Amino acid sequence: MIISVKGTDEYGNRSYASLFKRILVDLGLANRIEEARIIILPEKPLFLIAVRTRKSRTTVRLDEIASVEAKEDNTYLNISNESYAPVLLANLWKRFGRERIEQLSRLEILCHGIKPDMLSSIELDPGQELRKELLDALWRLMPEGFKVHHTLASETVMTIAATEHVMTEEMISMAKQLHGEVETSTMTEDEAGSEDDEEDV
Repeated sequence: MIISVKGTDEYGNRSYASLFKRILVDLGLANRIEEARIIILPEKPLFLIAVRTRKSRTTVRLDEIASVEAKEDNTYLNISNESYAPVLLANLWKRFGRERIEQLSRLEILCHGIKPDMLSSIELDPGQELRKELLDALWRLMPEGFKVHHTLASETVMTIAATEHVMTEEMISMAKQLHGEVETSTMTEDEAGSEDDEEDV
């Protein structure tokens, strides 16, 4: 993962790179991010960040990632692909409530009062969950008081411009430019390691 920060305050640049790294590690996102670029312009004031994620897996049906077994009026799920476990659990909680979904172990779930045919329509989109988690990480990084935001998102890149009062056309234009640069970036960790304001994580 590459984190690069550009701004007029060298110490602040390093601090933001370290802070973002800690946030991503805390949220379990570090290995799902390829590159992040941050631009800090206190004189405008403007905070820009663009993040490129690794390409997400495609949408899958429940029966593709877990065995489904009826047990009286309940349904027992044995997850065969562990990487889908958090997304599946969140989906079941949202649909049926936490009180009806019992996580027996890391890969086993018992759905109380839920029959298999009630689960047949479930499809999981890991990419959508990743975007929500990434947005959470970006909000945590935003400078305090920067409450005016402009967001750009594509399949693998999310960009946010933040400022204190008025979002100008110039700021939006800078966000679009950064978004496009990160979308087409081919920067490697070796290249990042040669720059003073870039942190190879």
